[in-house]
Amino acid sequence: MDALDFINDAELRKTIEGSIEFTYALLEESKRKRNSRLYQRETYRVIVLYAVSVIEAVLLYLYKKSGEEMTFADYKFVQKLPPEFRRVGSEASAVVVAVQKIQNKAEHQIGIKELTEFFKKKGWMAKEMDRLLPINDLRNTFHLFKPRGERTCSIRQVEASLKLLVDVIERGAKIGS
Repeated sequence: MDALDFINDAELRKTIEGSIEFTYALLEESKRKRNSRLYQRETYRVIVLYAVSVIEAVLLYLYKKSGEEMTFADYKFVQKLPPEFRRVGSEASAVVVAVQKIQNKAEHQIGIKELTEFFKKKGWMAKEMDRLLPINDLRNTFHLFKPRGERTCSIRQVEASLKLLVDVIERGAKIGS
């Protein structure tokens, strides 16, 4: 049995398989001695990006398969009250009245943090979810507009992200079966 057989969506499974294959090729390429340290560090960062993206796809698939919905409060018809209704200590802030409607989150509104909370609440993959957010923070340094500071990506972090990927797939197969 293939490790990803629990993913019934053939197109998603093929995309994930291709991403894992590409990640492995990047890892092998990063080991070449002729590559500069900058090339190596940036390749490590891309490997983490792919690993966390695959993890996110697996988690989102399992979430959708569960049939549950995440919700958020949407506020419509917001009206600001007159200044005499200001809260003491918050005079600079307006007090408003609105109609609150609880709505289901669309797939594009669900991120790693929400998935982590969902899986922890369900008691699924709690240990894996504790490891996910720090690795996701590293993934977010791929966005060039976010400050990296002195954060570099090491082989140890790559190995941790790939180990987490394997663990999520293995646990996902048990949950998704």
